[in-house]
Amino acid sequence: MGKKYTIIYCDQKEVEILNDKIYVPHNFDPDTWYKKEAKDLFLEHFEDIYRNFSRKIPHPTLRIRKMTTRWGVCNTKTHVITINLELMKRDTAYLDYVITHEMSHLIYGDHSRGFWNLVEENMPNYKKYREEMKDF
Repeated sequence: MGKKYTIIYCDQKEVEILNDKIYVPHNFDPDTWYKKEAKDLFLEHFEDIYRNFSRKIPHPTLRIRKMTTRWGVCNTKTHVITINLELMKRDTAYLDYVITHEMSHLIYGDHSRGFWNLVEENMPNYKKYREEMKDF
């Protein structure tokens, strides 16, 4: 979530985080661990943004997966929002921006002025995060 850690492989069964180090077993799979950790965190942010969203939208389903070219995707027909697992490595403000962006697609399927106005209505400082994410 935006912090840097040194990963140390060792003979233990569980992942342990101490200060700026993460102690992991030799067979550690970071993607599996990230997904497990992301599930609760992403869902918490997802539900909070949904509850406070300025417009009435159908309750979307959250999916999390590793993607190489997108931070998020919204299927407007099935109301499924997929969030990139890589956001687990960033500050939660970027996660909130992506969730807000994708939920806004449930009203506007494009990137029209109305769409961006809706994003701003729900996250007034979205431009800062959108711009910074171009560097990731």
